[in-house]
Amino acid sequence: MKDVLNSDHDARKVLQAFVRDQRQVLRVWKDDVNAQVKEHLAEKYPQQDMNMVAESFEIKMARSISETHVNTQSQSRGVRI
Repeated sequence: MKDVLNSDHDARKVLQAFVRDQRQVLRVWKDDVNAQVKEHLAEKYPQQDMNMVAESFEIKMARSISETHVNTQSQSRGVRI
């Protein structure tokens, strides 16, 4: 991973860049976890098609991430920069 230093005279732009970068990191992390789950299932159950299990896990994780995002938005609604 890379460390990014965002700087600007406009605090709003810095905050937007930070949020964008955090979302990108979260997507990369989610994809990595999904790949690990698929690899684990393939090793543990080599003769079975575990795609439905892996997809179910991916959907549940995406839902959990979305719920966290919504909760964070509602908590920060009164914060203004």
